Amino acid sequence: MEGGGDDVEAGVYYSEQFGRVWMIALQGDFDLDGLGVVQEVTEQVLSAFRGPVVFDLALVSFCDSALLNHLVRTAARRPTALVQASTAVARLLELTGAGAVFASYEDLIAPTSEPEP
Repeated sequence: MEGGGDDVEAGVYYSEQFGRVWMIALQGDFDLDGLGVVQEVTEQVLSAFRGPVVFDLALVSFCDSALLNHLVRTAARRPTALVQASTAVARLLELTGAGAVFASYEDLIAPTSEPEP
């Protein structure tokens, strides 16, 4: 999704429980300005749900350290996994070494059927 005005506003595509995990799917370009809604939804989930949280990152077209820091802070509070990390997210995780903080999955089946703490 590069170039020419195709940027999607950062947001939460969906947030719902799947079995023993809560899935939060993100979409768009994330920097500090676009993080507010993700922080709000994450706080609501952590307050209302006791199980692991899984972030679906397939539709994240850009992210910087603001989103990464949010994910790391969430993982410090609750078992957190990442699924379908987009190229942008995978690159950031690799560059920072932060991928080791999370369980990571290539599809939605594994984290919803047998979540890892």
